[in-house]
Amino acid sequence: MPPKHDSCCSCCSGFIITTGLTALFIWLSIRVDEPKCYLEYIYVPALNKTLNSTSNSTFIFTLKLVNPNKDKGIQYDDVQLRFRVFKDLNTTRSLGNATVGRFYQGHEKKAKKLGAVVNGVGNLTERVDGKVYYRVDFATAVKYKILLWYTKRDQLWGGANVEIGDSGEKLEKKAVRLGNSPVVVVVSGASELYGGYRALLIFLVVLTCVGFT
Repeated sequence: MPPKHDSCCSCCSGFIITTGLTALFIWLSIRVDEPKCYLEYIYVPALNKTLNSTSNSTFIFTLKLVNPNKDKGIQYDDVQLRFRVFKDLNTTRSLGNATVGRFYQGHEKKAKKLGAVVNGVGNLTERVDGKVYYRVDFATAVKYKILLWYTKRDQLWGGANVEIGDSGEKLEKKAVRLGNSPVVVVVSGASELYGGYRALLIFLVVLTCVGFT
């Protein structure tokens, strides 16, 4: 017959392991990954040079939303979208807003939502250094469905700068991620190049100092 203290240790070890596995299972059950939002397509007829229709103030877009969760659905509130055009490197002007209506998205599903801005405000073709950049921002709230119940609402927002070409479509072929970036600036290529040389110069100076020590 095993000693009492060995039996007690076995019970305690079993309890700890069972409790740990239960806690891990619960944590995995309630842990969620936020959905990802992309601007998959945008078409601005006023920028299509083959049409010669700069007075057209309407443009269309496709929003793609991805649910990365294997065992959780997502209930979206209305997705609010704001479109702006850059007037210079760090100044934008509003073009208009659009709304994608609330919807439910199943486990690991992708959703594409077509929308439009009708009667955009002002000049849709303003340029910065000969290029047209739009700023696209979104905001919404989501609830995650775990088994039969929903979590509390989680606020989501994000945005990105998008260059529009002479065809009226975005130049980036891939869908553009509307990430959590609050910076609304079109970075000058010349500034980036200068910054790169400055970093290289600092590195060479440090390397030289180390060599002399």
